[in-house]
Amino acid sequence: MNSDARFLSIYILNRFSIKKENLNKLRNNVFAKFNPSKINRARTIVLTNEVIRKKERLDMMITTISDRKIEYFNSTLKSILRVGFYEIIYDNSVPQFAIVDSSVKVTKKLISKKASGLTNAVLRKLIRTYNQDSKWFSPLKKRRQWWSIPIWIQERWESRFGKKGFELMAECMDNIPAIYIRVDQSRINCVSVVKLLKDLDIEAEVVIEPFLKVAKGLGKILSTKLFQTGQVSIQDVAAGNIVHLLELKEGDTVLDICAAPGTKSLFMSEIIGEGGNVHAFDISESRIKQGKNDIKRHGKKNIHWYKKDATCDEFPMSDKILIDAPCSGTGVLRKKPDIKWRRNSNDLAMLTKMQLSILNNVSKFLNLGGTLVYSTCSLEPEENWNIIIEFLKLKPNFQLMTKHSIIKDEWINNNGCFETFPHLHDVDGMFAAKLIRT
Repeated sequence: MNSDARFLSIYILNRFSIKKENLNKLRNNVFAKFNPSKINRARTIVLTNEVIRKKERLDMMITTISDRKIEYFNSTLKSILRVGFYEIIYDNSVPQFAIVDSSVKVTKKLISKKASGLTNAVLRKLIRTYNQDSKWFSPLKKRRQWWSIPIWIQERWESRFGKKGFELMAECMDNIPAIYIRVDQSRINCVSVVKLLKDLDIEAEVVIEPFLKVAKGLGKILSTKLFQTGQVSIQDVAAGNIVHLLELKEGDTVLDICAAPGTKSLFMSEIIGEGGNVHAFDISESRIKQGKNDIKRHGKKNIHWYKKDATCDEFPMSDKILIDAPCSGTGVLRKKPDIKWRRNSNDLAMLTKMQLSILNNVSKFLNLGGTLVYSTCSLEPEENWNIIIEFLKLKPNFQLMTKHSIIKDEWINNNGCFETFPHLHDVDGMFAAKLIRT
C-alpha cells in the first residue's frame, strides 16, 4: 500500500497541510522514500496538484455532506476525504466502490478502525447524493470559498480586474494549464520534432518558434529520446519569450541572475552558441545543483554556475543581464497551486524590498549602452511596474525601452512592458521590463 498513489497522495497532502512545504520538493522526497512505479508517481502528482488546487471547495463539500465543520476532522482524515471527494466528483477514471474501499483501508492504516467507519459513511453519502443529482453542489458556487483562492488574493484581483475579470481569472486558475515545449533549434527544427512526436502518439503544434504546444500525450514527453538528450525542454512560451527582450546574438556573454533551475539559461545558451557564455547565478545550492544536472542532459558547455547573493554580491561587468527576480508567483498558480497556500499578504512587502535591492545592486554591473531585463512570474503591480518606477527614480541614467519588434503586440502593455495574463493569453502570468544604461 505504501507505494499506492492514494496512500502517497494522502501522505503528501497531510505533510503539506501541516508544514506548507514546497510541493515539488515534498513530492520528490516522498518518492525517494517509497520509490513508487511511474504510473503511481504520475497519478500522485495529479491528485496532489488537483486537491491542493481545489482545497477550499472540497472542504465546503465535505462540510455539506458530513454535517460537520471541517475543523472536526484531523489533518490526516481531511486529506483522505479531500482525495475521495475529488476522485468521486472530478475524476471518472476510478470506480466509486473502489474509491470508498481504498479510502477505508488507508484510514484504518493511518488512523484507526473507528475513523474508517466515518470515512465509509461520508463517502457513501456523497455517492448517493451525487448519483441522485450530479449538480448538488451548485449552491456552493455563490460562496467565495468556491474559487479556492485565498481571500487576500481574491480581493486584490477583483479590485484590479473587476468582478467579471476576476471570475475569468479564477476559472482559469482552476484548470490545468496548456503545456509548451521549447525546441533546441541549434540541433533540430520544429517541424522534425512535430513529426517525431507524432510517431510516438504525441500531438504538438508550433505556436511561436521554437515553442510547441502539446495537445496530447504530455505524459510521454519525459521518456522520449528528444527530452532525455535535451533536444526539447518543457518551458512556457511566455517565460521563454522574455529571453528575446535581450536581443541576444551568437557569441554574446550574458549574466543570468536568480537563474536556477536554469530553464532560461539553457534557452540563452542555445541562442548565443558555443562562442558565447551564460554566467548563471543563484543563492540556493540545491537549485544550482539542479541547474548543473540539467546541463548534462543538454550537453551544453557554455553555461557556468556560481553561488551569489544578488542583493549585495559583486558580478562581472556585462552588456546583457537578465534578472528573473524571486516573487510571489501568482502568475503561475495553475502550474504550482501550492503557492497560493504558502504565501500571505505580508509577503509582498518583503518581496518588493528584495526585488528593488536586487535590481539596484545588479544594475551597477551593466555596461554603458547595455541591456538589462527585469522579470517576474507575478501578476501583482507592486512586484512589477511599481518596482520599475521606483528604480528609474533612483537611477536616472537608466531608460525604459518600450519597442519590442520580436514580441507579440498583445503581450506588450500600455507602459511598453512585457505582460501576460493566464485568462487572456493562455500562458503563464509574466512581467518583464527592458532597461538600457544611458
